[in-house]
Amino acid sequence: MNKSSGKPLSGLSVHLRSWGAMALPAGEIRPGMDFGEKMNRVLADSHIYLVCRRPAFSFDPDTFFWSENRVGGHLLCKANGVAKSFPFAFGFPLQDSEVTVELAPSCLEIRTLDAKGRCTRRLNAMGLSQHPDILETDRSVNDLEVLYVGNVFSGNKVPVFDRMARHEPLQRFLKSMQQALPDDDMIVYAFEYLPYELVALSGRLRHPGEEKGTEDARFRSIREFPLSEYQKICLAEAGLIHYFRPAWQKRGDDALPHPGQTAFKACETLDMAGLVLELSTVRSHFRLFTPHSALLPHHMTMIDLSDPDERKAFFATAV
Repeated sequence: MNKSSGKPLSGLSVHLRSWGAMALPAGEIRPGMDFGEKMNRVLADSHIYLVCRRPAFSFDPDTFFWSENRVGGHLLCKANGVAKSFPFAFGFPLQDSEVTVELAPSCLEIRTLDAKGRCTRRLNAMGLSQHPDILETDRSVNDLEVLYVGNVFSGNKVPVFDRMARHEPLQRFLKSMQQALPDDDMIVYAFEYLPYELVALSGRLRHPGEEKGTEDARFRSIREFPLSEYQKICLAEAGLIHYFRPAWQKRGDDALPHPGQTAFKACETLDMAGLVLELSTVRSHFRLFTPHSALLPHHMTMIDLSDPDERKAFFATAV
């Protein structure tokens, strides 16, 4: 940029906050899923997704029982190689046309059958593992390690899980993750992000021009050239990658396309001095972590983009 036409870094940071969110097992993502009007709207506005791992649950065939309208037994899982067992029992009366209850051969679900042997209802082990009684016993089974951060941006208001279901490279990548981690379920957590805000964080980030190399640089005003929705999402994705440093990020970068790179790199020419990023799961039972981040239901990071080296490294992120 011509120095005479540009500006130095401002004292402004971009503030991004997540809002609505939904998590699904990767194997359950299908086109055309309907979650009701309110959640469908959230999913249409969601673009960021995290691929996480959670222990895979099954029913213990040796302890499973159904008797006198009650079902019970043990849920089994392995958490980081350590076997865990959770007892359960509750009322499970038959409904009209149902004649019996059985444990599926896979031990992943309980089924009710009619007189012709047709399945009428299913209760899967993963769903039961979300029961408050199970989580009260061991909350750690709902602690999700973030393995990959991505986005499937669309301006067409297509729900995020529809976009993901039709994204063939992403589906192949999810299957490769599941094959590599057989003791875990791959959980895809999609997030909606609110419109960005510009905030001044005096004293929290370095002052513009303090670092050698920024005092002579010139940028476009972010007030005069506001971020597009796509750029906002790319910034959020890059910020989450920077913060979590997920274990599978490099493998995902090699396997998936990066259509947002040009839009993201254009953000480097803007005069924002920092990025403040928040990600919340407080309205769910889940907490997120990686080896590089704390185990929390609400994550927040501040990235100093006034440091020329950190700014350069940040905008080299593959998104």
